[in-house]
Amino acid sequence: MFSRKTLLLAILTASSSSLFAQGLVLNDQNLRTDLNWLNQQGVIQISTSTWPLSGDEIERALSQANISNPTQEKVINSVRAALKADNHPVKVGLFAETDQKNIPQAFGDKQKSQYQGALEFNAGGENWDAKIRVNAEKDPLIDSGHDVNVEGSYLAGKLWNQWVVAGQIPTWWGPGHDGSLIRGDASRPVYGVTMQRAVQNAFETKWLSWIGPWQYQLFAGQLDDYKAIPDAKLLGLRIIAQPLPYLELGASRTLQWGGEGRSESWDSLWNAIKGNDNVYDGDDDRSNQIAGFDGRLNLQPLLNVPVGIYGQYVGEDEAGKLPSKKMYLVGVDYSSIYKNMPYQLYAEWADTRTNGDVKGISYNHYIYTDGYYQHGYPLAHAMGGDGQMVSVGGDIRVDIMNRISGRVLYAKVNQSSLDINQAFPEKDEIKALDLTWSHYLKPDIPLKINGWVSDSDINGNDAGASVGIEIPLDLKTFGF
Repeated sequence: MFSRKTLLLAILTASSSSLFAQGLVLNDQNLRTDLNWLNQQGVIQISTSTWPLSGDEIERALSQANISNPTQEKVINSVRAALKADNHPVKVGLFAETDQKNIPQAFGDKQKSQYQGALEFNAGGENWDAKIRVNAEKDPLIDSGHDVNVEGSYLAGKLWNQWVVAGQIPTWWGPGHDGSLIRGDASRPVYGVTMQRAVQNAFETKWLSWIGPWQYQLFAGQLDDYKAIPDAKLLGLRIIAQPLPYLELGASRTLQWGGEGRSESWDSLWNAIKGNDNVYDGDDDRSNQIAGFDGRLNLQPLLNVPVGIYGQYVGEDEAGKLPSKKMYLVGVDYSSIYKNMPYQLYAEWADTRTNGDVKGISYNHYIYTDGYYQHGYPLAHAMGGDGQMVSVGGDIRVDIMNRISGRVLYAKVNQSSLDINQAFPEKDEIKALDLTWSHYLKPDIPLKINGWVSDSDINGNDAGASVGIEIPLDLKTFGF
């Protein structure tokens, strides 16, 4: 892998280009909501369970949209405005909150400190894409040891419908609204290399065309400041397919492997991939592995009802070639229109205990003793291991300039009281209301105001608010 300095110089050089193409689209809650709403209304067909998304795939879906009313057209325009905002050549971002938010993080929450300022450059062409985001932070929620970082930055190239991406970008694997049992974005992004398809077309051959539209995401990176095994690697593969217009199936697998004092030979890696290291022996056990399956059923094509049902399960170990020591997530969502206002509602339950019991096994390992965490924050579900969470939430687009979203949650976190979970270092019960108002100063300039109230056995009653904005700047300001 090339250094972060090389990445920075390459993207800054490229940013002088005035030609842009939408390459990758990083985790964005409002955009995901709009795409899911269009899916459930039968307007488009696109998978939103694997992030980052490819801009090519979003454009394919929009170009084939089956629009039947003005509200659907409004949501299509909202998606295009979000893509335009994401693709501005130069942006400045500001974020501040009154207090640190001690509830499980939501999808797409990239602020990992109480105060943050950011300067972002974007450039690209038909077969390449680059983003550099320089973040200055104060009072971090997740302490990485640096006041300045380039999280959210990458350099990507496309060849034969494959994106190859190097950088530090968030990942999300699974259909859940509030959590993923295997790869989430509650931790800081892992620096590494990602591969995925640009457009998720089905195979053309009759022998494989039944698989339907499909995608894969392959990742290889290195965990930062992983004290138990310095320089430990994180590897992962996710594959999704839509064999029927209303059914999506996914399979995911991750490995913590290598690092200081551990074998990093090809033989060691191959044994880990094959699963030949599933033994309780420090010499033969090459990796900490998590694997599982997920699915989503959309009822719109079947029953003309805008409802989705989804689920995910993963296992910390393997038995009979299938995941064991399992964790579960299930949910349902509904997308409709009220007085020309598009809205979506969802309910979700997640359980990161081991087969329903508190055993201190979930996201833990006897060799990789810092667990499935980075800087002490979960690489998977935001609550970490041995937790249970129920959440009910929704989103409504009041008009072209205003959107309101929110959720109510109840969580039992870290019931095994493992100190490797720095997000919730003690056993606790949390009840919270989390609301966000997005006011669009212009279609591509959202001002986000968030407020929350919570009650916890450890921290008592708490409340806070935050405000964030990203403003596009004219390239002429920089002499381009």
